[in-house]
Amino acid sequence: MTHQKPDHTASGLLTRRQTIQSLAAATVAAASPFALPAAAEAASVKDVSYGANTLDIHLPANAANAPVLAFVHGGAWRAGDKGKIGAKARYFTKKGFVFVSIGYTLYPRANAEQQAVQVAQAVNWVKQNISRYGGNGDRLALMGHSAGCHLSSLATLSGACTPKLLICNDTGAYDIAYLARLNDGKVPGLYSALDRKNKWKRWSPISYVNNREQPPTLVMWSGGRNRDKISARFADALAAAGAPVSRFDGSSYNHLSINSSIGRDGSSVTEAVVRFLSKL
Repeated sequence: MTHQKPDHTASGLLTRRQTIQSLAAATVAAASPFALPAAAEAASVKDVSYGANTLDIHLPANAANAPVLAFVHGGAWRAGDKGKIGAKARYFTKKGFVFVSIGYTLYPRANAEQQAVQVAQAVNWVKQNISRYGGNGDRLALMGHSAGCHLSSLATLSGACTPKLLICNDTGAYDIAYLARLNDGKVPGLYSALDRKNKWKRWSPISYVNNREQPPTLVMWSGGRNRDKISARFADALAAAGAPVSRFDGSSYNHLSINSSIGRDGSSVTEAVVRFLSKL
């Protein structure tokens, strides 16, 4: 794979990446793994602190060196809950995965960048500590839906965390300025938590595609307005930077069902995710 050097004409992006990385690393270092309950045989362990917030760990039977799928929920940056994961935990633990659902502080108590830092802290904590629960932190995929997709891709592409695989499920916020251009110069109402024009470049995952070697990424989109156009543009940018990119056209799903159908047997989106996870 060809390594791309940072685009120094994009003012300050490398510094911003380093800021996100250092903030994430600082909180991980502050979190004490020795305070955690032993749970080798539990079906799930809820509300485990990773420092800034908590996560839930769902375990397969007899987990040992298991691959890990970490999930970040959506909710327009201001709503949602790590406990609302549909069929995902049940399905993927049966497939032998440790399934981790990440909580983060909601807007307005935390802005998008602070939320992305928390996601990165959670991923870094999982990589360092999941062996206590039978998982292999070196075999970790990060998946997010909607706002969670934006936060997962921002945390990963900035370099604040380094999952082995990234699954991006249906956000319009890969490039916030581009999203605004498609909406008469302003962000749509559901994206109001991102309505700070001076932060659009900093908070856009696409700004960081050239800053480092990016992990293999699956980009999925629903049939929502402009979702195909926005997602294809993001996937094209990753591919141009040398990142391995897979795509899933979920135009037969709406924004909610492309998430809720993951973990349902026979759904095409579940099959796409399982195929991609075979790379772990």
